[in-house]
Amino acid sequence: MSFRFETILRLNKRKEDLLQKDMGKINVHHQRQQDRQQFMRDATEASKDELNKKKRADISVETMILCDNFTRGVKIQVEKQDEIISEINTKLEAKREEVVEAMRKRRTMEILKERDMLRQKKVREAKETAILDEVASNLWVRKF
Repeated sequence: MSFRFETILRLNKRKEDLLQKDMGKINVHHQRQQDRQQFMRDATEASKDELNKKKRADISVETMILCDNFTRGVKIQVEKQDEIISEINTKLEAKREEVVEAMRKRRTMEILKERDMLRQKKVREAKETAILDEVASNLWVRKF
């Protein structure tokens, strides 16, 4: 005999695998967005350092305005990036909860399967014991 809910167990496992794959994709996207944000922050710092170096030398007003505009633009982009990362975190947490729920359902079915297999094993052993008892009693009757 096999486990009667084997199909449901396989479906739960497949669902869990797909959810984990989706969560992995969201995680990769999250990491890329964080890398992008860090790149923008590094560019801002590099721009500030460059501006400070040029301030020591003779620098034109247009160049200072250009650097200031660049810094403001990057700052706005970093803020937008913060919002994007926040949204991704929300999606990631929701997906994580889905994965945990799928894992819980799969594990429940695995426990049921283990219990069913144990029950089947006990029934089979009881039948084997009964058969061996019958054979032993028949042999005993034949000897006497």
